[in-house]
Parts: sequence; C-alpha cells; structure tokens
Amino acid sequence: YYICQENVAKLSEMDFVFICVDSNSSRAEISSFLIAKEVSFIDVGLGVNRVNDELLATVRVTTSTKGNSNHLSSRLPVGDVGNNEYDMNIQIAELNCLNAALAVIKWKKLSGFYQDYEKEHHSSYSTNNSYLNNEDAA
Repeated sequence: YYICQENVAKLSEMDFVFICVDSNSSRAEISSFLIAKEVSFIDVGLGVNRVNDELLATVRVTTSTKGNSNHLSSRLPVGDVGNNEYDMNIQIAELNCLNAALAVIKWKKLSGFYQDYEKEHHSSYSTNNSYLNNEDAA
C-alpha cells in the first residue's frame, strides 16, 4: 500500500521489503527508514529516454541487506530526475515485468533458493546493448 511519513514505521514489522515507487523523495524516506531499522530490501527502477526516434530503457535492481548498504548513496535515485520519458506515463509492460522478475530472482538468491556466485547488490539492464551489469558484490 501507499507508504508515507505517517505509516512508514509499519515497515519495521517486515522481514523483507520490495520498493517500487515513482517518487524519488518517497524512495529516500523509505530506504533511509529501512536501513536504520536494518530491514533488508530491494528497490527497483526504470528509466526511459528518447534517442532520436527510439527509446533507450534501463531497468535497475538495487539490494540492501543488513551490513551492506554503503553502495546505496550512489545507486538509489533520491533527487529529481529530468529527461525521463517514463515520467510521461509511458507504459512498457515487458520492462516492468523484467524488473519485477529480476527483483524476485535476487530475493530468491538471498533466500538460498538460487545459487549466487556474484552476490551483487546492484544490477542494471539496458535495452540498447542487452547487457546485464552486476556490481556492488557483498
């Protein structure tokens, strides 16, 4: 449900949280609270930009676990972002689906379901080169 300053404390009851928001200020507030309470989470994001007459999209999956959140300051967008076609209410179902699937796969890795050699805490996929980039290993 919608998380705001009045109810963010309810998240401290959670073992794990998935964050998917369209407000960077909300992302900052929620992630800061979860870090302080040592609640692990995955934050997802999608950026879409017009390049000539085509779209360039990047999906992002960023993970925070107890004792591993130092990378978040350089990974989580918490300020205003300009030039993002996604802000114009463009709906790209396949990229939303990919972002959700990558987040669930990462959660299953953390849960011990899938083997996890890289233990990345930040992944991004770009449509223009089809490259999945894994960084910020635990």
